[in-house]
Amino acid sequence: MTPRRIARALPLVLAAVLAAGCTSSSSSEPAAGAPPAEPKSPAPTGVGPYPEPARPTPAPARSHARIQQPHGGIPSPAGIDQTDAGAVSRGALTALMTYDTITDDSRTEASIRTADAGWCTPAFAAQLRSATTHAGPGATWTSWTQHRAYTTVALTAADEAGRPADTPTTAYRQWIVAITPHGRDGWKGPAEEYTAFVELTRAQAGALWRLSSLSLQ
Repeated sequence: MTPRRIARALPLVLAAVLAAGCTSSSSSEPAAGAPPAEPKSPAPTGVGPYPEPARPTPAPARSHARIQQPHGGIPSPAGIDQTDAGAVSRGALTALMTYDTITDDSRTEASIRTADAGWCTPAFAAQLRSATTHAGPGATWTSWTQHRAYTTVALTAADEAGRPADTPTTAYRQWIVAITPHGRDGWKGPAEEYTAFVELTRAQAGALWRLSSLSLQ
């Protein structure tokens, strides 16, 4: 794993995986980076270049505060040792991939929530906020919504032998990420699995680590 490999794949992968809702090989949907499949059914109502209604009703403001879920919600930077690069990368990934269909309209909201929580450098936070899509949330998200599902995130360290050594201001971590949806009706969906390559930076030794780039495969 090299710094270039980690740092450059974000814009395409993050928009495709986090915002558009691609799933892993365990799902029937295409993997991250693959060309989108032809839709098998008409686009959901509300998706597409529809004209604005004559008197639009403003949507209620959505809160990006900590989600109260049966499994305990989303981690925050204040709850972990921010001088530990491994702890920060684990917490940030968990926050980034924790969704709740009761409060979220799509996976994009988790990206914005993670950026707003302070897990990332200012530049990477801006990338997360801009990683949006005009497409619908996807069949997987629709299925989760039908079960009023939330997700749990399990991470397994998978650092390669050739991972660059940490420096006082840069660190790299690799994780196997499994995202499992749980329906409030008792349903449990298949897990999505990714390999996450994370880069973290800080201003100087002893300062707090922040996520500076991410690649998902």
